[in-house]
This record gives sequence, structure tokens and C-alpha cells, in this order.
Amino acid sequence: MSAFMVGKVHIDALVTAGLGKPGTGTVRLRWFYPALDRTKSYLEQQDRRRELTSETAGRVGAMLLAENMRSVNHRYDEDELEEPYLFSRLPGTADPVQVLKALDCYEYQACEHAEWPTSEAAQFCDALRRRMIKRLAGYEAAAYEITDPHVFLTVALRRRQR
Repeated sequence: MSAFMVGKVHIDALVTAGLGKPGTGTVRLRWFYPALDRTKSYLEQQDRRRELTSETAGRVGAMLLAENMRSVNHRYDEDELEEPYLFSRLPGTADPVQVLKALDCYEYQACEHAEWPTSEAAQFCDALRRRMIKRLAGYEAAAYEITDPHVFLTVALRRRQR
């Protein structure tokens, strides 16, 4: 497996997607780091909650870059430092499919070390992935619980009728 540093625009895209479109009342992207301990109550662990806001965007982007550098350093047995990061919001509305593909790229580059699964970057990626999946075309209209044994035939028929 190989690893490379994703570019600043890639990180800006992930952070921009997490922030959502300004003025739309988007619920803030939240994750826990360290991940929640199932043996403790939620209230006992509130200090673990992280939130993406315009004020934290720079820190979150820097954290993503640092995790990517950690992976590259581990893979190639190096000790390089990541470049300083200053967030720049990308114009337009984030396309969920593009963001999901960008997450795949980022995670592939950042996963080279054993601590990746419990890293803050991994928790952020999980939260952003869940948000983007909910924005995919047809997600809202899909059944939450499947009770119709012909559900896949019905969905295929609806698609053909469009």
C-alpha cells in the first residue's frame, strides 16, 4: 500500500462539506473524540463532543492534515511535519457523491498506522460520511424499515417511470 499527502483543496472540500451551505440552518457536524465509552453515560462524556463550526474549521482541517502526515510518516518511516493550514471555504454546494469519493481518498491516505481507527480524523470522516449518505438522491424517500418483500422490484419500477 502507498500513501500520499492530499492537497489543501481536498481538505478544504471536506471541511466545507461538513460546514454545509451558509444560511441554510444546517445542523452542525458533530463527532466524539475519543469515541464514546459504552460503559459510561452520555452525560459523563460530553467533554468528548467535537463540533465543526466556522470558528473550528481551521483546527479541524489542521487535524485532518496532521493525521494524513502521520500516516505518510508511518508508511515511509519518516518524521516530516505537515504544512500550516488556513481554511478556505470552497464555493458552491457540496455534491454528496463527490464528498463520499473524497472521503475514500482521504481515508486511504490516512489509515497507514494502527491508531487510525480510533483517531479524531476517523471519527470526523464517519460523521461526514453519515451526513452525505443522507443527502443522496432518493435517500429521504426510501423506506426506513423494509416490510414489502417486493421492495427492490418496486424501487426499480419507480426508477424506470421517471
